[in-house]
Amino acid sequence: MAVMVLVLLLSFIPSILMFLFLRNNRKDDEVYRKDCNALLGKGLLICMIVFLGDLALKIPWNMTGIGEKYPLINEIFTCFIINALIEEGVKFLTANKSIKKDISKTSKLDVISYLVIAALSFGLLEDIAYVFSTNIGQIIVRGILMGHVPYAMLTGQLYGKGIAEKKKWFGVLGFILSVLLHGTYNFMLKDDLPDWSAFVVVTETALEFIYMICMIFFISKKRNDPDYNRPIFTGTEES
Repeated sequence: MAVMVLVLLLSFIPSILMFLFLRNNRKDDEVYRKDCNALLGKGLLICMIVFLGDLALKIPWNMTGIGEKYPLINEIFTCFIINALIEEGVKFLTANKSIKKDISKTSKLDVISYLVIAALSFGLLEDIAYVFSTNIGQIIVRGILMGHVPYAMLTGQLYGKGIAEKKKWFGVLGFILSVLLHGTYNFMLKDDLPDWSAFVVVTETALEFIYMICMIFFISKKRNDPDYNRPIFTGTEES
């Protein structure tokens, strides 16, 4: 167990580096840095709300008997609604409080950063839970891939764009795409699926990892771009 704990701590390094990278978007803004720290500390809160949300859906779903009668429908509902929708929804709502805390300053980069930090805070706590049901190799891979981060980046890009251009459907699209990608990944890991499902999982994971790396360079470049650093909210978005 001592070895597993050590490997778990080492697997946290990519997430911590990602957090520090995002927190340094505004090196001289202490309020922003404190907000980032506070959001990272909300991982336990996110996990608790996700757990309660899952439970609130599972109980009435199981009472319908649909899942027991139609196993495939049950798997789809579990992966896309109970897992993906609840998790992405809670992470989004938690990050959105930071996004709208001071709308006089929030930029496109801030939107991306807050959503990613919320994903990191949840992912780190989830990794601790997984240490009891997985092996060393999987712990390391999970740490490197930071599976929740690409979904948050995608949502953040489109949500920030939607706010700036006053087109809310961009944010809705980003959220829906994240739920679909998340749900597809979970669903394709089921044991009773054909062999080609493994190809889908590997391909999706590789593409998401490449996207995440590209986004790191993108964020670094846009730190000096006024379009990504100026406030994006107006009085119409305060509500």
